[in-house]
Amino acid sequence: MNTTIGGRFKLSVRTGNWLQEESYFGMDGEHGYNVVVKGRLVDDPRTAVEKRFLEQYGGTNGIPRYIGSFELFDGDQQYIAHTRNGQKLETLLNLSLFKITLANTVRLGFQLFELVHAMHIRGYLHRDIRPHIIMADIGWSGKLEVELSSFGYVAPINPPPAPPVDPFNGMKIGRYACYPAVLGEPYVKEDDYISIIFVMLASQGLMPFSLNTKRQWSLAEKKEQFDENPRRFVTAETIWLADLYWDVEIMRQDGTFSHDEVIRKLENAVEGVDMRSEISYAHNAAGHFYIQ
Repeated sequence: MNTTIGGRFKLSVRTGNWLQEESYFGMDGEHGYNVVVKGRLVDDPRTAVEKRFLEQYGGTNGIPRYIGSFELFDGDQQYIAHTRNGQKLETLLNLSLFKITLANTVRLGFQLFELVHAMHIRGYLHRDIRPHIIMADIGWSGKLEVELSSFGYVAPINPPPAPPVDPFNGMKIGRYACYPAVLGEPYVKEDDYISIIFVMLASQGLMPFSLNTKRQWSLAEKKEQFDENPRRFVTAETIWLADLYWDVEIMRQDGTFSHDEVIRKLENAVEGVDMRSEISYAHNAAGHFYIQ
């Protein structure tokens, strides 16, 4: 692929077309930045939401820098561009055969919890945490760092918004959403944390809500069964993830949610693991890095 759009963005790879959004990796011809370019119908509210959020917070820790927006096809399609750092977590998990070390799962969870906590402090919920919108890159210091790359479903914490809904493919969002969100209950801070726990499960090769798991159950039924007893869906070495899920859900029910308490429980989840230490990685024969 070698197409330039918007007068400056040279597209190199089409990375997807889902949730009524087409997405590309490319290069900003003006400044040389690696970029993500996303196109949606001009009346899709996600573009305006993402643009406002990135204009205000882009370039801060874990949030890409806003580059620009433009329209094509006689104004029917609107595009937005922001910086890109690294590869999708989904791609890296594929390279790791969808199972990384327990230590790296803990470290990954810590970084993601810190990112959404920073958003919550600013008064926003993310509402779309999943491996596809998480980017990982090796920084100048040699450390592997993560950032988020999609903000079309961002919403103020108050009043609590409804969960995001896609009428064409709810599984894309719902697979990493909590049971209350799938039922349509108002979206709260705990829901972003639960989505991160589901990402951590996926990093251990555990995907209890995929289309190929318990095909006789609907997504809501899968969520209900997991909610009743998450330990049934994990391995002996990942029981701590089921317990962390329970801990967050209990805090939701009791109205006692605390980021610091979640971090305390994560810190003690796996003996001998320092959650603040670096995520370890290696390179394959083709020179691509992957999470160990």
